[in-house]
Amino acid sequence: MPTPAARVLDQQASDAAYDRWAPIYDLVFNLPFQPGRRAATAAAVAAAGQKGEILVVGVGTGLELPLLPKTSRVTGIDLSRPMLDVARRRVARQGLAQVHALTEMDAQALTFDDASFDAALAPFVLSVVPDPARTLDEMCRVTRPGGELVLINHFAGEGGLREAVERAIEGASAWLGWRPRFPYSAVGDWLAANRQARLIERRELPPLGLFTLLRIGKSA
Repeated sequence: MPTPAARVLDQQASDAAYDRWAPIYDLVFNLPFQPGRRAATAAAVAAAGQKGEILVVGVGTGLELPLLPKTSRVTGIDLSRPMLDVARRRVARQGLAQVHALTEMDAQALTFDDASFDAALAPFVLSVVPDPARTLDEMCRVTRPGGELVLINHFAGEGGLREAVERAIEGASAWLGWRPRFPYSAVGDWLAANRQARLIERRELPPLGLFTLLRIGKSA
């Protein structure tokens, strides 16, 4: 029997879950995720520069977009059309001139050329995609040498109430659309296997250290 770390989400089930979440996503996931979202976007801007090219992988409803500078050039991708519809309305309503494009696309098969972006930002995405390593491969491929991959994600707790809660809701992964017991090894093993990638920073963030910011540099 596969361990929880080895289980993957079915793409069809994941897509259906996020289509369901789209109308209420901002209401449910905005405030608790704000510290991580702000830290991740700040890291992406620091890596890309104020006028840099930034790819947002799994842009969802576009909550990160207003946090990126108007001088940057931002491309967002997501597989959920209802999520992208909300993001496009946000861009129009708030006049987000930094957003160059919002495109329906699979994070595991990006159609961009190699080395297209100064930074690739994945906000709360890795525990959603069926194949995290393939997603990281694609993010690294489209990031320019010397650029950064910026990840913000929840990783499985070890012991205590947090682990107990994660295990209790693990069976609902398909309905939720993400893995409550997502292991850090999904990233750690990828880093160990990729010589062109190195961990620059790993930082736990509020609330209660539930989310972790990772900055990964691509060799120049």
